Amino acid sequence: MAAPPEPKKLALDEARVAAQEAVGLFNVPGNEAKLTAVRDQCQGDLGKFFMMVIPVATEIVSPTLQKYGFEANQGGAMQFVAALQAHQADPELKELADNLKNRFMPGAPAPAEEGAD
Repeated sequence: MAAPPEPKKLALDEARVAAQEAVGLFNVPGNEAKLTAVRDQCQGDLGKFFMMVIPVATEIVSPTLQKYGFEANQGGAMQFVAALQAHQADPELKELADNLKNRFMPGAPAPAEEGAD
């Protein structure tokens, strides 16, 4: 039986760019409205959140996932966030990774657009 593939890794500079691109996708007005509408429909129900919000968030970020070699599914999104968190010592990347993680976390408000250019 073959060993599972090694988790995808990103160099620090590549991780920064990828994280910026992913956060940018959530800030697109149509995407932001779509995610907010689905969050509102969940009304704090954790089951609905996992069934509705996470798939929408994954769909939104899928172009970035695919661009950087991750699968465009929930597993790929989790691997992407893990690859970013490998660089948590970098304050800029930690902030971006936390912003992304908050998009997928139940009960977390949509992150403020700090430092948005």
